Amino acid sequence: MKTIHKILSYIIDYPLEKVDSQFSGNVEVSIHRGEYKLSTKNVIYSFGKNYTSFETALEAIEAQKQNIPSVLVIGFGLGSVVDLLESNKSIQQITAVDADVVILDLAKKYSKAKLKNKVTYCCSDAMDFVKNESQQYHLILFDVFIDDETPIDFMQEDFLNALKNLAAKEAYLLFSKINDSQKNRIENMQFEKKFSAVFPNSFSIDANGNKLFAWQNK
Repeated sequence: MKTIHKILSYIIDYPLEKVDSQFSGNVEVSIHRGEYKLSTKNVIYSFGKNYTSFETALEAIEAQKQNIPSVLVIGFGLGSVVDLLESNKSIQQITAVDADVVILDLAKKYSKAKLKNKVTYCCSDAMDFVKNESQQYHLILFDVFIDDETPIDFMQEDFLNALKNLAAKEAYLLFSKINDSQKNRIENMQFEKKFSAVFPNSFSIDANGNKLFAWQNK
């Protein structure tokens, strides 16, 4: 990131490039307030350390204090959650899953995280990955959207159960949903019942227009 671009980003949203995504249509990378931002017309996919929904959720579970050698991020964007976790010294491996090769290429190009060398990129559909993966993880972050909607297949019990199987003992799981409209809130109320049936003793975190459903594998 050039210094002049970073300075300008505190005045304007400084554009870097636009690309066409098979899944999300036109996506744009820009610099805003000194952080890389990835967005569509309707939603922000990544925003560095300003990605406040996951910042709030990770603070709520005290992620920086947890022993989390392995992290699974499904729906990677530019890797904002990696930026947010960089002070956790226990992390040894981060698996970044995204179905969109365009997004993964942008992540590799613009990532500035200190943990970058610990990231393994996997271009895969989330359903395929979750059902075929054998490794268990100590922190699982689900952040998949097509524009501003969570694909319905990922809100079904078979997917949630497969996701649960990837959680190591004491692992935390965070599942992000947009919660900024009446339609979203009604959908999330229905989803919460399904989520809590699969993940007993789960709880939710309201964070800047998002609702994150959280669970620890105790």
